[in-house]
Amino acid sequence: MTVPAAIPRVLIVDDNRNFADALVSALRSHGVDAKAAYSGSEGIASALESHPDWIVMDVIMGEIDGVDAAIAICETAPVPRVLLTSGHEDAHRRLAKGSARGHDFELVVKPIQLAWLLQRLRSLDSKQHFHGTARAA
Repeated sequence: MTVPAAIPRVLIVDDNRNFADALVSALRSHGVDAKAAYSGSEGIASALESHPDWIVMDVIMGEIDGVDAAIAICETAPVPRVLLTSGHEDAHRRLAKGSARGHDFELVVKPIQLAWLLQRLRSLDSKQHFHGTARAA
């Protein structure tokens, strides 16, 4: 008898509403419990309230960037797995800021491949909360 896999709860945080909403819609169509937040501060509040399994967060955002928001979440909430996303060259410099504070977040370069993301969200070997390797998806 196989136990059904748990449905991952995912929070998408991106100040590009069209991108965030499209990714939420795509994930939901594949059975993922996904919701969106549209700023770093909204992402922090939503994560503290909903305790997602995963957070997929843009690095480059307005008043609070994705690295600072991820650090704030990790320092005050049950630690979800975090994937930071970006298409900007500045993302690696900002990730270094997180590393200096003891957080090695995984970076996924935009555009995100949906099949890869779905596999990653459902992977059983992803018990590590953070990974130091930057990779393109």
